[in-house]
Amino acid sequence: MEELIVENTPPIKKPKWPLVFNIIGKIILLMWVLLAAYIFYLLSPFISSMYSITKIPNTYFEINVKDTRASYIQVATMPGDWVPLDKISKRLRGAIISSEDGKFYTHPGYDIEELQDAINDGVVKKKKKVRGASTITQQLIKNLYFQTDRSLWRKTKEMALTLWIEDKVKKDKILETYLNVIEYGENLFGIKDAAKYYFKKEPSQLTARESAFLAMLLPSPKRYAQSFKRKELTAFASKIINSILFKMLQGGYIGVEEYYANLDSHFPWEKYVKTESASNDLGDL
Repeated sequence: MEELIVENTPPIKKPKWPLVFNIIGKIILLMWVLLAAYIFYLLSPFISSMYSITKIPNTYFEINVKDTRASYIQVATMPGDWVPLDKISKRLRGAIISSEDGKFYTHPGYDIEELQDAINDGVVKKKKKVRGASTITQQLIKNLYFQTDRSLWRKTKEMALTLWIEDKVKKDKILETYLNVIEYGENLFGIKDAAKYYFKKEPSQLTARESAFLAMLLPSPKRYAQSFKRKELTAFASKIINSILFKMLQGGYIGVEEYYANLDSHFPWEKYVKTESASNDLGDL
């Protein structure tokens, strides 16, 4: 009987490349997952802001102030210090629009001419201090969603949300929200508290001159409120108030008689001193 001889052949080695490719594929997949998670992390506040904006037509904002900084909580029930637009003096509305954003009711959220001028000042002329070119809509977006962020990425998101809110919210509601959330002085937010603090009035009772004073405060409320604290308008404050009154006249918010009457009037808290025309020294506040 023949003996069966089995040769001792070495085992066949499987190539390692499929395993390597598999590992690389898993690493690439993991990197995509991490990238997607990071992008979602970056965009989630933006997406949340977009959703918040869609609710603005039927909601309001409560204001909490801590360490001179305001935070805004969107609520469905009108807060006690919220003032509907039809309860706010037309003169105040006219003063704010005339001072801050004369094309508010006609532009799409941004003023292209002002934006071009701002870019020209900053890029072409290389000025250190350039105009903000911010419309009322842009200022509202900044106050509600981007107070602490000053980056270029913030400006990009701000513009996107500006276009979004203009598409989802009517102009009157944008203006109403703006007047109810902006700062009018140190720890002083909202038109109801501002009207009471400066003039002991309801927002519906404000005169043209009082409205011009509140509009004058907005670029820098804490700084420009010094006139009220000193109970005397500086030459600069008087000049700006008179300028706003003239813009209100041009915009049809007040008539000629009311314009001249308000030029000659004074605030109850103001120390009346008859002076010559306002000084051109814009540095005096």
